[in-house]
Amino acid sequence: MKSVSIGNDDFSDLIKSNSYYVDKTNAIEELLKNNKKVVLYTRPRRFGKSLFISMLEHFFDIDESCSNKDLFKGLYISKSPYFSEFGSFPVISLTFKNLKQNTYDEVYEQFVMLIEKLYTEKSYVLEVLDEDEKNKFKRIKSGQAKYSEYQDSLFQLSIWLERYHQKKVVILIDEYDAPIQSGYLNGFYDKVINLIRSVFSACLKTNKSLKMGVLTGVLRVSKESIFSDLNNLKVYDMMSLHYLESFGFTEKETKELLEYYGLELTSDVKNFYDGYSMNGVSIYNPWSILNYADEKILNSYWINTSGNDLIIKLLSETSKEVKIDIEKLATGESISFTYNDKLTYLDLDKKQSKNNILNLMYASGYLTIDQVIDEAFRKYSVKIPNEEVKIFILKIISYAYANDVIDEYVSNFGEALKNDNKEEMEKSLNKMLESMSYMVTCDNFYHGYMLGIFQGFLRGQYIVKSNREGGLGRFDVLIEKKDRNFGCIFEFKIAEKESEMENLASLAKKQMKEKEYYKELQLDKVENIKEYALVFYEKKCVVR
Repeated sequence: MKSVSIGNDDFSDLIKSNSYYVDKTNAIEELLKNNKKVVLYTRPRRFGKSLFISMLEHFFDIDESCSNKDLFKGLYISKSPYFSEFGSFPVISLTFKNLKQNTYDEVYEQFVMLIEKLYTEKSYVLEVLDEDEKNKFKRIKSGQAKYSEYQDSLFQLSIWLERYHQKKVVILIDEYDAPIQSGYLNGFYDKVINLIRSVFSACLKTNKSLKMGVLTGVLRVSKESIFSDLNNLKVYDMMSLHYLESFGFTEKETKELLEYYGLELTSDVKNFYDGYSMNGVSIYNPWSILNYADEKILNSYWINTSGNDLIIKLLSETSKEVKIDIEKLATGESISFTYNDKLTYLDLDKKQSKNNILNLMYASGYLTIDQVIDEAFRKYSVKIPNEEVKIFILKIISYAYANDVIDEYVSNFGEALKNDNKEEMEKSLNKMLESMSYMVTCDNFYHGYMLGIFQGFLRGQYIVKSNREGGLGRFDVLIEKKDRNFGCIFEFKIAEKESEMENLASLAKKQMKEKEYYKELQLDKVENIKEYALVFYEKKCVVR
């Protein structure tokens, strides 16, 4: 059986290690067929962009063509007439994903190290250089070059590679916007923009040695700020008609993958990981699906990876009105916005602009298109795509919207739960609810809010299940310790009046007993089972 490879972005290693691979090589055919000079693909993080770039590198690279050919055996592209382009071009391939340091000097130092490594790999071109060129090559390779020489380093290397191979060069740059986001978050945006703009302008604009340039990122940073000189740039985002199935998993691919590992594409799986609609095509988050196939537990995998800092910052600092709208999203509502493919990070400084924040959330994978309102004016309604993302948004509401002591309350609640201390659980929950400045007090909100809290302090040691969205419809939330020596069941009730809270708590406890919710845990051989009734009224809660 093929292994589940998680976080492996090296195409060669993935194929050679006999890992499960969802064939995306038809994108190579489409890329060659479209024949664009410089292409930018924007997709959310963990949607396969880095693996895509690695696939292109191994396909085009003339230096490793002999060893790379077997990698594509049996894949779609091997049967395409465009396979004749295999191993035909020298390749410059870089990833900026690790250029996320907190100062410009550190980012620039890492950039220089990337270029040094690249020049070391391509040292064979020294054979065709004159003495002045050799000296320049050695300065860049040793980290001793001037700033201007590093600005032109990719452009210069492409000239030398073409001279050596007598072939034009393919330039691949993965996660080009990672250092730009770091610059925005840490106060050196202008400096890093100038660096990236100068590098791209030199190697991607008037470079006669360029065959093709391919970039990936989360955001298309506006042409006015970084791609201002690139009239030959073609952008394929989640609104584009092309490459819809090149990133992420389609429903058919997801179903086949899960069945391979003895799992089913149930309504619960769909509710948790589906929901992305890209021009009518249903797309699943590949990171989450692969983790689910490996762990066989419905859990929040994607939202617990790195890369949420910008969203958290913006939602924490935005206006009360915007926060209320974000809370509406968390309860399942849709919100209208106007799509802006020319958004810049500086636009995000306009923290009162709901439209800018919604555009960023959409591009980053936290929202999906729900309905077309006016195609001509690019007006759409958006919603949270699935349960996994909803839990994350509710975490932000739980933490970022409240004051700094919320973490202490969450921790106290977790300890009280482990010790079966209902009084302390209730006290901590009420402190959390009181500290919420903005809150939509409806059934779905409380349910999602508590899921966010549970996922926050129980991740790793516990399994958290929810049956509110489809499923068995028996309990609201079930928590099971992985070693099965502890489990608990929560039943939520919402009171219309404060005076009803105790009666509803008694009703919930009676309901749990009569419907024998505990059997769900007994089937898993859980030893110590506790049942809790949680009743909410506005910003108050009782635990019984």
